Amino acid sequence: MAFNRFFRFVILQAILLAVTGTFFLWTLTQDYLLITKFTLGFIWVLQIILLIHYLTRTNRGLDNFLQSVKHLDPTRGITEGDKSFDLLNLTYNEIIDSIQKVKIEKEAEHHYFQNTIEHVGIGLISFNDAGQTELYNKAARELFKLEFVRNIQELNKSIPGISELLFSLKQKHSKMIKAVSGDEILKLSIRKTVFKIQDKTVNLVSFQNIRTELEEEEIEVWKKLISVLTHEIMNSVAPIKSLTNTMIKMFEKNRPSDTNEESEYNVDTLMALKAIQKRSKGLLNFVETYKNLTKVPNPVFQYIELKSLIHEIIILMDSELQLNNISLTSEVNPANLKVNADERLITQVIINLIKNSIESVNKEKNGKIQIKAFISSQSETIIQVIDNGTGIAADLIDKIFIPFFTTKEHGSGIGLSLSRQIMKLHGGTISVFSKYGIETIFTLIF
Repeated sequence: MAFNRFFRFVILQAILLAVTGTFFLWTLTQDYLLITKFTLGFIWVLQIILLIHYLTRTNRGLDNFLQSVKHLDPTRGITEGDKSFDLLNLTYNEIIDSIQKVKIEKEAEHHYFQNTIEHVGIGLISFNDAGQTELYNKAARELFKLEFVRNIQELNKSIPGISELLFSLKQKHSKMIKAVSGDEILKLSIRKTVFKIQDKTVNLVSFQNIRTELEEEEIEVWKKLISVLTHEIMNSVAPIKSLTNTMIKMFEKNRPSDTNEESEYNVDTLMALKAIQKRSKGLLNFVETYKNLTKVPNPVFQYIELKSLIHEIIILMDSELQLNNISLTSEVNPANLKVNADERLITQVIINLIKNSIESVNKEKNGKIQIKAFISSQSETIIQVIDNGTGIAADLIDKIFIPFFTTKEHGSGIGLSLSRQIMKLHGGTISVFSKYGIETIFTLIF
């Protein structure tokens, strides 16, 4: 309809121009009609100007319409008041409304996407071929402990050499690495995906700290292995112990009263049997000790005031600390900090860590142990046992939580393994950071 009105107006103007022009040209051939000539000439020029103005205004209106569609700008459009474009204005408004709805939906989707990315538990970083980062979510910030990263080279401040690894990692390949960030040991599973958006290459890398999952799997494997080993050892050693006891009783029952008549052979045999008996008993006690790893009781949870708990532990360990000339201090922030845990099991863990620290610093002139309890930036309850002892060598730090492994002369290798299992039952973790010859920090995270 609008087009028909526009078409009719242009045709009418063209006819009038033609008629006026014809008459004007005819008057030019006449020697008279001077006023008519000027009048027709003026009307002809005016018609041309009006037609040009009309077409210009129409083009300007159409340009505004197309520009508004291009820039999604509802403030620009066809000039109101032109009856020939009423329908086009109506269509324009409908298009703008549709575009606005789509724009709002897209913004809502983008906002939803951004929130999802921020709250997902896996660290995500995207960067271009120059290393400039475009996506860096909350999990990645917590992992690398860097609030802003403009280029992935900056990640080297947290984990040395990580940027080179990200560049060299192939498309859809994954890699697991061990890294130290601050005072925490990480076991990262890294996966890279490369894709293109228009002409831009995007490298998307995911980071997942799977240390907790690996430790849980490792504990289950060790529990199964210990269960099998203890069962087989018990089945093998128990009959030996029983038979040895029987043979010793038989020898002692038939032993001559006159020791001069007792043969040297019988004496040696009896001593050998008693040695076997003693060793069998020791081996059974050893097995019973390690069976404790598979029989940790389920925690009885209650809220424990950490300041009071730590104070009681310090009193309990006071004599041993004084004997080794070691000072032990504590710091709880806030003072009323509580943790939901089994008091007996957590006390066992902390005492075990303090004993390890005592053995580490007992040869130091100024042995110091410090216990800290606080709330982390991730709202986790943290307990740390810090000492200035000899530390743990880098090649041993991954082994200290393995059952049976110990660096002590008379150690059983069960304390830290048991502590880790207790923390797992509490839904927490235990980790260690050590600078050899300087300090060791054991961290319990609830």
